Amino acid sequence: MAVDEIDRRLVELLGEDGRRTFTEMASVIGVSEATVRARVQRLTADGTLRIVALCNPLTLGHQSVRLHLTVRGLTPRAVARSLLGLPSIGHVELIAGSHDIYIEGTARDLGQLADLLDELRRTPGVATIDQYVLTRLYKDYSWSGLRNPAGDKSTGSGLAPEPPPARGGTR
Repeated sequence: MAVDEIDRRLVELLGEDGRRTFTEMASVIGVSEATVRARVQRLTADGTLRIVALCNPLTLGHQSVRLHLTVRGLTPRAVARSLLGLPSIGHVELIAGSHDIYIEGTARDLGQLADLLDELRRTPGVATIDQYVLTRLYKDYSWSGLRNPAGDKSTGSGLAPEPPPARGGTR
């Protein structure tokens, strides 16, 4: 799906305040409310846009951690899928480079963080874990993929479609 300047402006406005009204966004962009409503509905339906509430866990006294995992013995996709059910994990990505998976997680205290790390170490396929504990959060959700014409080639979620499972084996 291609996006245009109106789509990019909508994403930018919602990124600043996800509770903005369609009327307000229409006025700022210079289009009708019906146009805004239809565009936001299309962007959310195809997975390009997801409107969520964000919380800075550090303000609540929680620990926030970023983890890079290296996988062996299984595919990174299989390991990533196995992590989706962990309640302390809020973000899982496949990455390219010296690691295979990037994770963002939170814990109410260091004890719960240690439990999360133990759970990850017990996860089949996880070979190494590099840990980064946040000490201060300056900005979150700064993704700007649709702010410039590079977003014109957006395919929605930015993810390649999952291939069907291989018969008799784990991906």
